Amino acid sequence: MAIVTGCLVAWAPPAFADSSCNAVLGGEWLEANGVCATEVTSIRQAIMTLSVGIPRELIDDPTAGPVLREYMRTRIDDWRTTGATMVRANEASTQPTVYSHGSVRSVVFHEYWWTVGNMQNNAYRTFTFDLASGRQLGLADLFASHVDPLSALPPLVRPYLVPALDAAEPPHSPGTYPFTTQEWEPQLDGSGYSGEYRAFALTDNELILYMPDAPMAHENPWPQDRLVWSMDGGTVIVRVPLTALAPVLRPL
Repeated sequence: MAIVTGCLVAWAPPAFADSSCNAVLGGEWLEANGVCATEVTSIRQAIMTLSVGIPRELIDDPTAGPVLREYMRTRIDDWRTTGATMVRANEASTQPTVYSHGSVRSVVFHEYWWTVGNMQNNAYRTFTFDLASGRQLGLADLFASHVDPLSALPPLVRPYLVPALDAAEPPHSPGTYPFTTQEWEPQLDGSGYSGEYRAFALTDNELILYMPDAPMAHENPWPQDRLVWSMDGGTVIVRVPLTALAPVLRPL
């Protein structure tokens, strides 16, 4: 797995953190760890440990705040529902990283969940906002009006995708299936592991793509003549310099 790096969330007074923690999770703010935490005990007495990192500098922003709060409430409600029926101890968490590009903020939530006896699962849920214009941005909003990013990006991303594929886990020979460009670029039939570039972040000098955005049991549709692979979320994280995208980017 590639490691996500970025600017840390800003400090907020404990009273603010406590109120956000209670509103989002009904949990306890752990200032030393910077997370809101609680536990869910299932009908089988299995304990799910939940923790949520809160992007505190954005949680009360009029543009980003409502979207981020709704995401966190929904994510935690879903995990609470799952935890209520688990038969083994398990844990789930979200950790945000905030990136800045002028007035644009990208928030990347790294979701992690693990059940005793199983391998961990990872996912990346991303949100991008233009705080100056007061709106949430999709991938297409980063590019000129005539540009379809799913068509224009693959050839521009490819020089940075290939080395990321070669370095991806598990160790493999470069250029071998399923770590080939075709499997990690948007396809007309929706196959492959690109996630249609759903999970992205804009930094001061890069566009980051997280692929796939969530665990995939297999390609859909899967190739009938080859071994079927599952993929964890964020198996391949590609960092594309904005200079490489300059011909198609809109002014940001």
